[in-house]
Amino acid sequence: MTGLFEQWLAAVEPMVRAESPSGDIARLEALAAQIAESFRARGAEVALEPAGGAGTHLLARLGAPRSTGRGPLLILGHFDTVHPVGTLDRLPFQVEDDRVTGPGVYDMKGGIAALLVALDRLTERGERLRDQVLVYLTCDEESGSATSRARIEELGRSARGALVLEPSLPGGGVKLARKGVALYHVAVEGVPAHAGIEPEAGASAIHELLRVLGTVLGLADARVETTLNAGTIQGGTASNVVAERAAADVDVRFWTRGEAERVHAAMQGLKPRDPRCTLAVAGGVNRYALEETPGSRALFDVAVEQARALGFPLSGGGTGGASDGNLLAGVGCPTLDGLGPDGGGAHSLHEFVYREPLPARIELLARLLSRL
Repeated sequence: MTGLFEQWLAAVEPMVRAESPSGDIARLEALAAQIAESFRARGAEVALEPAGGAGTHLLARLGAPRSTGRGPLLILGHFDTVHPVGTLDRLPFQVEDDRVTGPGVYDMKGGIAALLVALDRLTERGERLRDQVLVYLTCDEESGSATSRARIEELGRSARGALVLEPSLPGGGVKLARKGVALYHVAVEGVPAHAGIEPEAGASAIHELLRVLGTVLGLADARVETTLNAGTIQGGTASNVVAERAAADVDVRFWTRGEAERVHAAMQGLKPRDPRCTLAVAGGVNRYALEETPGSRALFDVAVEQARALGFPLSGGGTGGASDGNLLAGVGCPTLDGLGPDGGGAHSLHEFVYREPLPARIELLARLLSRL
């Protein structure tokens, strides 16, 4: 595995230096073109797909189908970041001891670079892909995948399985499970009145919303780690006015589809206590949970076997954060997430990748490409 870190460093540096915040169309298009050339240099057929005003997505095809009845192996990632342009001045790309820093180096340009080096590793050894591989890299994951969601789901329906290049769990474990996400907007309309002269003539939207939120937050279930968070709240015009309107945004996290359905039914059944108020609930599941399945466990078992052959243990677990891997799981595609580098500080000014584990993780990825 000599030289793999240096190869990875050479691949990731130009990507990190090409700052690419979500929504910056020109920069995202330029980086997509840059990454496309890297895949073409490795023999891929590359298509750049316009993202409806959000930038450009990239689809790379590697190898030809060799097995009837087997769809391609899908590799999923993204090259947009949460960091605004100029973050490089505050978080420079550099190697410090056992860490490589830079905006997006961990989440998740480092994973894309690892894939490029893994492909080179196969070429150096004279090995080939077991079957066709599709690589889909998106430009809008950090902003919610609005323009890529349908395409991801389409690719997932026909894939035999998927590997997601998001960062690993702390310590290098892969992700067999991710919580799903549901988003709700709860709006109340009441009756305005003077708070001092005739408060009884009014029906406070704020007071009603607080009562409703008590019910909403009561839907949490610590036994199965279902959580609800009222993240924003707005309402009222002045302290001496009985509020006419109030609203809140609620984030729900869950491990299973059953929990998502339980919470959704309860949200749809909410009613105001004061009959003078009206209540409207909008929203629903944004991403179903990435749940462990026999298919994803089979992918994990292969990864564990190959990691053992390389001399290191590979663990698997879950995380409360969602990714585009959730979208694949939602359409029934066996998915193994967290195959990118180990590190930390995602979305922060101390984002980093650990240097020492990188060569083994790149080698593992190469072995999976030739065996799945």
